[in-house]
Amino acid sequence: MKRSLAVLAAMVFLAIPAFGQQTGSISGRVTLPEGEPVPGATVEARSDVLPQPRVTVTDEQGNYSLPLLPPGVYELNFSLEGMASQERKVQVLLQQTSTLDVIMSASLEESVEVVGTALLVDPSSAELKAAIGKDVIDPLPVGQNYRDLVKLIPGVQYTEDDTRGPSAGGSGQDNVYLFDGVSVALPLFGSLSAEPSSHDIDQISIVKGGANAVDFNRSGGFTINSVSKTGTNRYHAEASYQAQTEDMTADREPTVGGSNFEEDRSWTVLNGGGPLWRDRMYFYASYFRPTLERDNRSNAYGEVPNYESDRDELFGKLTYSPTNNISLHASYRDSDREVNGDGVGGFATGSTSQGADVTLKIATLEGSWVINSKSYASFRYTDFENQNSSRPDNLLGFTIASGQRLDVANLDQMGLFQVPRPISGATAYNNFIQPLINRYGFQQNGVATGGGFVGGARFINDQDFARESIQGSYDLLLGSEVTHELHFGYQWSKDEEDLARGSNGWGLITVPGGRATFNGQQVFYQAELEQMSLVGPDGSLVPGIHSEFESQSIELNDVIKWENWAVNVGVLLSNDTYYGQGLRPNSSNVSGFELALGNKYKMYEIDFEDMIQPRLGLVWTWNKRDTVYANYARYYPAASSLPRAASWDRNLARTIRAYFRADGTFIGLDPIASSSGKFFDDDLDPRSIDEYLLGTAFHLGRNWTARVHARYRYGANFWEDTNNDARIAFNPPEGIDRELYVPDLAVVRGEIGGSSYVIAELDGAFTKYYEVGAEAEWRGSKAYFRGSYVWSHYYGNFDQDNTTTANDDNIFIGSSFIADGAGRQIWDNKYGNLRGDRRHQLKVYGYYRLPWNATTGAYAIYQSGQPYEVWDVEVYRALTTSTSDVNRYAEPAGSRTTDAHYQLDLNYTQIFTFGGRYDLELRADVYNVTDNQTGYNIQNQRSLAGFLGARSAYDPRRFQLAVKFGF
Repeated sequence: MKRSLAVLAAMVFLAIPAFGQQTGSISGRVTLPEGEPVPGATVEARSDVLPQPRVTVTDEQGNYSLPLLPPGVYELNFSLEGMASQERKVQVLLQQTSTLDVIMSASLEESVEVVGTALLVDPSSAELKAAIGKDVIDPLPVGQNYRDLVKLIPGVQYTEDDTRGPSAGGSGQDNVYLFDGVSVALPLFGSLSAEPSSHDIDQISIVKGGANAVDFNRSGGFTINSVSKTGTNRYHAEASYQAQTEDMTADREPTVGGSNFEEDRSWTVLNGGGPLWRDRMYFYASYFRPTLERDNRSNAYGEVPNYESDRDELFGKLTYSPTNNISLHASYRDSDREVNGDGVGGFATGSTSQGADVTLKIATLEGSWVINSKSYASFRYTDFENQNSSRPDNLLGFTIASGQRLDVANLDQMGLFQVPRPISGATAYNNFIQPLINRYGFQQNGVATGGGFVGGARFINDQDFARESIQGSYDLLLGSEVTHELHFGYQWSKDEEDLARGSNGWGLITVPGGRATFNGQQVFYQAELEQMSLVGPDGSLVPGIHSEFESQSIELNDVIKWENWAVNVGVLLSNDTYYGQGLRPNSSNVSGFELALGNKYKMYEIDFEDMIQPRLGLVWTWNKRDTVYANYARYYPAASSLPRAASWDRNLARTIRAYFRADGTFIGLDPIASSSGKFFDDDLDPRSIDEYLLGTAFHLGRNWTARVHARYRYGANFWEDTNNDARIAFNPPEGIDRELYVPDLAVVRGEIGGSSYVIAELDGAFTKYYEVGAEAEWRGSKAYFRGSYVWSHYYGNFDQDNTTTANDDNIFIGSSFIADGAGRQIWDNKYGNLRGDRRHQLKVYGYYRLPWNATTGAYAIYQSGQPYEVWDVEVYRALTTSTSDVNRYAEPAGSRTTDAHYQLDLNYTQIFTFGGRYDLELRADVYNVTDNQTGYNIQNQRSLAGFLGARSAYDPRRFQLAVKFGF
């Protein structure tokens, strides 16, 4: 980070022209009343977010373009000798083009007119896109975090999850999240685990489909971007405090494994900005402190330690315009969150809690250089660091060595002990575990019950992520009657992870109870632990793992305009390289490698020629106002966890199993094959999504616009770790060849070890997504309304969102439970509705400005329930000795569905102005007015407690009160 800041500072002081696509634009045509073009007219744009005005002139056809404008409200002046000048006001939105045509005449008097932006009708783009400014966001009942803004996107699943993103025709890990143009998705995982706040956001923009080859869009779901607030030529500052206490929250409905608690939350915000050098340089800075406390917690085991989460976040931004055609923005964000008393489930003792410290640092530099009226250049540099450290609150005071005995008389002091449950018909097993249930089980109706957890939290974890990125582009406008908007861009990025993970004591302890064997001996106790917890023969511990994902993209795009037609022709070319740890090249070996502990090696590369992503669009503005459009796009989603999941040093720093007799005597150690280093099959085709889009956008009347579209997406070429002999050992259907994925894997393992699993394309894996949607928007001077209805169907046989027992986890992309052994193959009941399927969704939101300097806003949502199915290992008993139900479908995917969910959120804000420049704002938000706590995340494992009960529910009705003072 120090090196990154030094680079950033040097670039600012040198005023190197630099830019990313954190802007919008204005374009249009200047004509005479008879329709004749007006060439040579001067167009000047001014705004409080732009230190110096931007000037251009109309061409011979009367056309003008003002690109690379920071989002905001602009005053435009149109002048020409002999003509009366014209003035207009127009709003520029992030990554949108505002169209403004003007008629000039010598007889017209100077006038000022506010021009609205018809966002749903874009005569030059077939994208499904939208932009929402702070004028809309502020009056709505929207939460305080970045993820809360996602609920405003039409057709995107409404979710209250904290980690995984919502489905939008792809996995929750396929979305792209940008904050000031910086990807804040977790490197290698793609989930939204970072926590940037929303209070600094000035505008957001969304591309949901129909992407062109601009902004390096490889999203398999949607892309959301934001631009932060900026300083102006006037000093301003705000201070606010918002609170939600237990007394403001309705009683929570019980859920399976849920805990009882009293929750208090607060949010403190300070921000301000102004000129450092008038008409040249502005600053903006903020401080954000959210707190969360849960007291009087209890669950099936009784009292649970109080939970606390405190975060301090600082943000600073500079805006500098050394000339009227160069603009620079530099920003830095530093966030530190401390957590205590976390991780206790509904069926776990309070001793299993853990604490965490999470930091997030983001540095950016962006800017623009308008070379002339027909060309401009751009560049962006970003640096992202996310460090995570977690420790058990009950840290067990011993280390593990091979051969060590398990103290079966004190299992709650050995690690995280999972209390077993009886199995019907297994008399000997049930007799063995009953004393354990009696001692460690929770009380249910006065009877000791298994299925819970006692002891200490399982992991000791240090996991640090980083992402560095640089990109540049050049745009050129050509032609007169037929015009070309040419775009050229290049992007390089590198994602990194450093993982050091150990186990607390013996880690996770389970009880096979003699139903399993190892080396011919009955196994009664089993421990899963990280080998980094084991003391080696020389007394050393296994080091951590470093993983890298490096990507390059080149984009070429041309928007061709002729009369009332616009054709988009583009292509995005990408190159991805995975780097693991633990090998070095050796051409004399069959594998091409030899063992080299800690050495970085190129694991796999996907060439440019294998990731050609065409973007083809056609727009017909048939009556010069309304459009019909079509688009085809291919996407290769970038996120992949394989650089760590398949890394060879996981043969050393991996999860392993230790086995014990009934008296705790050590039997032996066994690596978990699915966690150790894996070899790749040859000539893999990258995961792809093909998208076809048809739509129309039109004006309904004054200030009304609407859009109707149909969309189809097909996902294929899914990579997963799977048994090398899966197509032989697990009875695949007809049409799949009975052969090994990697024929010479045995030879490879003889040379360098590794797993019996390989990375391969799963035969016949696919997803399909159909969508039909309608949107309408109305913008007025005092009110705003947006409504959307989307019917969709998301199905297939590969469900990345449904691979673990939890609903909201970071899940390996390419190395999940899918295709791991018997009962988890693509042909094992996997075909059906996917977890992200929401057949019907209706969203309506808007606000109204009341005459007494107040606003009222509302947000309403209705969506279908979450699909699920029963998991039961006993269905596959003839194929496996495993006792885990996880991802073993006992019925077709999505055979069942939870109840549909609906809710209404409301806001009222009253503003008092005094002294000519001071504002006092009182705000009240109420979420889920009808207290509809719909259950989801069903406990679908037949062998666990609470079978078919909901483990999660939408948050209850809750009030939030806020006060803000500003000038």
